[in-house]
Amino acid sequence: MSNSQELNRTDNNYISNNLVTCQYFNVIHSYGIWHHNPLQGTTPVLLLQMVVIFLSTRAIYFLLRPFHQTTVMAQILGGAIIGPSILGDDTSTLFPMRSRHILRTFAEFGMILHIFVLGVQIDLGLIKHIRRRAVAIGFFGCLIPLIFGMSSFHLIQQQKSRFDVESATGIAASVAANSMTSLVVVTSVLKELNMLNSELGRLASSAAMVSDILSWITCMILNGVSDAYNSNPMKPLYMFPSLFGFYCTMFFLLRPLTIWIVRKTAEGESMKQSHFISIICIVLGVGFVGTCFGQGSFLGCFVFGLCLPDGPPLGTQLVNKLDFFTSGFLIPVFCAMSGIRWEMYLLKESSTRKMELIMVMSYIGKFTGVILSSSFFGISFIKASCLAFIMCCRGIPEIAMYCMWKDKKTITSQIFALLIANMVIVTSIASAVVGYLYDPSRRYKLDVRRAISKTRQNNLRILVCINKEENMNPIISLLEASNPTRNFPITAFVLQLIELKGSVTAFLKPYHQHTQSVVASSTHLINSFAQLERSYHGNIVVQHFTTIAPYASMHDDVCTLALDKRAVIIIVPFHKQWGVNCLVESSELPIRALNGNILDKAPCSVGVLVQRGKIKSIRPTFDFQLSYHIVMLFVGGADDREALAYSRLMVEHPNISLTVVWFVSSDPDTSSGIETTDDRDLDNHAFDEFKDSVVTKKITLRVEIVKDGIGTTRVIQTLTENFDLFIVGKNHDPCSKVTLGLSEWIEYPELGIIGDTLVNSSEEFSVLVVQQQPQEIRHKRKAFTKS
Repeated sequence: MSNSQELNRTDNNYISNNLVTCQYFNVIHSYGIWHHNPLQGTTPVLLLQMVVIFLSTRAIYFLLRPFHQTTVMAQILGGAIIGPSILGDDTSTLFPMRSRHILRTFAEFGMILHIFVLGVQIDLGLIKHIRRRAVAIGFFGCLIPLIFGMSSFHLIQQQKSRFDVESATGIAASVAANSMTSLVVVTSVLKELNMLNSELGRLASSAAMVSDILSWITCMILNGVSDAYNSNPMKPLYMFPSLFGFYCTMFFLLRPLTIWIVRKTAEGESMKQSHFISIICIVLGVGFVGTCFGQGSFLGCFVFGLCLPDGPPLGTQLVNKLDFFTSGFLIPVFCAMSGIRWEMYLLKESSTRKMELIMVMSYIGKFTGVILSSSFFGISFIKASCLAFIMCCRGIPEIAMYCMWKDKKTITSQIFALLIANMVIVTSIASAVVGYLYDPSRRYKLDVRRAISKTRQNNLRILVCINKEENMNPIISLLEASNPTRNFPITAFVLQLIELKGSVTAFLKPYHQHTQSVVASSTHLINSFAQLERSYHGNIVVQHFTTIAPYASMHDDVCTLALDKRAVIIIVPFHKQWGVNCLVESSELPIRALNGNILDKAPCSVGVLVQRGKIKSIRPTFDFQLSYHIVMLFVGGADDREALAYSRLMVEHPNISLTVVWFVSSDPDTSSGIETTDDRDLDNHAFDEFKDSVVTKKITLRVEIVKDGIGTTRVIQTLTENFDLFIVGKNHDPCSKVTLGLSEWIEYPELGIIGDTLVNSSEEFSVLVVQQQPQEIRHKRKAFTKS
């Protein structure tokens, strides 16, 4: 059939200025290349389109990732590359007009679910914790760009070459959109830059939430005024009550119903399929009713998500079930479709320069508002500039809004092309600049770090990290072994590590500010450490904190807390758990990466605690009638001296016996490498101080002369059956004869050569690997001293 007609608009699914040709309605499947072209069927075309979109967007992301570019920008560029703007008419075979509407419908279905999940992940309770500076930055970062943009627009309209009515309406809407900052976009960009829980990230998230609230209020007012002005002045009188009833039904009926469905799932279990489908049906129903009331399916589902509690169990369950399907599969299609619809050739029109001038003035206003309000609160110019760049970023909500405006003809195709171009350019530059300028670890990554051997405090301040209950008893045992007394008490800062799931905002809070869901998961932990405090009558003081953040940036919270609380050592659990007969029970690679970041950037010493075998091998509370045997292996270097200092605290415990084994090379004259004469002098001095300060008969000093790493291993094997805890430094001279040959077989570099040898033993015992300072910093300082 060859009849065709040009449609300006059809219903609410908007096909604008495209030539649509009538097709046979039954051409859905293909009968193979032997009968006709497979691309004439809608299903084969849809499958091929999604494959091409996925491959192109992932390839672009792979190329742009080293430049700190976000996934959304790569997806838009990937769509533009395979679209008509770059390939021209060559895309008509792969993306014929008849199939684009099917692909868009498929993508928008995923967008509805994605927007709903984003709404669920936002915690509105954070509004009451927003500080004055975030309110000021969010307010002026929204107001001043609106003033700058609208003033520029007004000045241009006063000239003879003014915009026509259609373009003027679109430009005014674009200026309003540019003045907004979306919380969802800001947290997404920060998460990809691993800055979500940094100081800058938390400030940007709070300011973006303020901007979001102002934007929604303004949009609702302007929509009502616009409808009254353009159509019926009485329309707002029945529109606002209808919307009020819609949202009240959503909050007072659908919200309790959804929560009731979620509560039928037992804690720790996966949601039943019937319950999950019921929630999805409610979401789709909300989207349909929202469309009927003129709010659009996206807005209705987003507001419904906001009504629901974030985090576990609902937020976590929804993210686990929907995130891969929406974020990984359908959202790339949605973003790529906006890139395909991006008609770059329209940017060549003469009026584009005036439009771009207005957009630029709006961005200048954004920078002015953010930087001036930040400087008022004493924020440095570099940090304020990074904050302004982040507030200028755009993402999926803006893409959805631009596409909706284009479909409704609120903006022209030229303005749509300009908005997409500005979004890609500004967001790409912003993410690259922020990734280059702002380093969250700069605040606590010091050349000289706190250490037990250097502290002059009359108490021991320890930060212990716990990511699951299995870590709790070994850490409690270690705290008790550290010998808290009235003259030398211990202050333990217990930091519970929870991975960010089902929420977009990260936080670090003390226990009294916890939400109900976090309190429920921390009850056993709190009670165990409270019992520890009572047992030692004030000699151990415990303060509880919780961080909820992505594992990739969680080290920022650990290091920040250690710096603020002046901790001299951080204790982190090893990423592997051993069970009976030294069989590995669990292994968590994200925890391993987290430990590596802490070891690299901590402002103080770090101890990695490895628990092997039964937890009962280390009693949760020490029975003073039972001896607990510790051995400290000393090879030499700053880390071993720090481990020796920690052992010195333990040996005063009435129930602990300590053995110190000093490994000495049989050929010391040939031991070259990083270790210098100064290091050997410091080692000797540390040992002399240790012997002079310890007044007990429960200590044994041994000197083992070995030829190479094999000899060291043999000595260690003779010790593994007789001791409960091994303490060793992490870094040693790699050219030392004592460890010669061991580095070639190392499996866990984060434990060092000796620590790795101990962990790979077949015996049941615990290992504490101590690092005073990262090895690369120590090497730089020695090189500087020599020069």
